[in-house]
Amino acid sequence: MTDQGAGCSAPDTGVSVATAARAQSLADIVAAVAAGESAALAELYDSTVAKVHTLVKAIIRSAPDAEEVTCDVYLQAWQTASQFDSSRGTVMAWLLMMARSRALDSVRRQRSRARLFDEQCAHEDLPDLAHSVSPERMLSLFQTGSAVHAALEELAPERRRLIGLAFFDDLSHAEIAKLTGLPIGTIKSHLRRALHSLRGALCSAEIE
Repeated sequence: MTDQGAGCSAPDTGVSVATAARAQSLADIVAAVAAGESAALAELYDSTVAKVHTLVKAIIRSAPDAEEVTCDVYLQAWQTASQFDSSRGTVMAWLLMMARSRALDSVRRQRSRARLFDEQCAHEDLPDLAHSVSPERMLSLFQTGSAVHAALEELAPERRRLIGLAFFDDLSHAEIAKLTGLPIGTIKSHLRRALHSLRGALCSAEIE
């Protein structure tokens, strides 16, 4: 009778045991996080952030955005630690799944906002200066620039609300129409005119 295991290498049980021990250690840490121990969250972060951040950076090119998403992953871990089930996978797999999901959501939001910005302004007779400013820089100024905040205050209340729904709440034209009761054509017209005004402020802020 032939020995079924003859000629086969024995599995490296030392590595397997070490891997299992680490997985159990992380599961214990998550259990402590679920119990509300902030020190456990810090330990979880220190033990896993290198892999989490590496994955996020592979999806998001912007370093600041990648750092923000990475922080969001651990905030979500803090909030949902009680839902972790070790029978469904390891802590590392759980964190990487959250990281991938949040990173992809961030990329989709940025692309959606950039696309909306370009679509609304595509047929506008904008100053030549506008063409020298990238959509990404426009969005950055839009989100943080005090000059743009001042320009927002100059908009009619209805247009300011629509800008907020489109950019800050990340709603589509159809979703805005459903929420406000306005026709999509009216929404597009308001957004186009509002962005025309805002883009002028963005360009001014860019060269100051």
